[in-house]
Amino acid sequence: MDFYVKTIGDPNYDPYKVHSESEVAQLIGQIETTLFTNRGEVLGEPDFGCNLEDLVYSLGYNEVQIQGIVNEQFKRFVPLAAKFNVEVLVSFYRGEVRDIAQIDVTIDSKYQVGVYIN
Repeated sequence: MDFYVKTIGDPNYDPYKVHSESEVAQLIGQIETTLFTNRGEVLGEPDFGCNLEDLVYSLGYNEVQIQGIVNEQFKRFVPLAAKFNVEVLVSFYRGEVRDIAQIDVTIDSKYQVGVYIN
């Protein structure tokens, strides 16, 4: 059982839910937590988190390297990722101020989590 992590304004938000019952909902919650956590923010697990801002802008990684890092995080810290077909695709686009990174995570070719960093 995972805690219900949707917030007001999320699609299908239910104010009366306390936990997620669907494994796909739990997987999406685990993916979002892993993507949006910076390394060092979780006490006792210094390697947990993707550091997306650093990966995209500070360290000069390319799309394939970032995909590999995200996949490794999912392999280590998202137990449900082994049960589903989880694919990560990273793309860069030219922005007006700085480039934009798009990270799409597709689950069983049905569900998608998208992140834009600009």
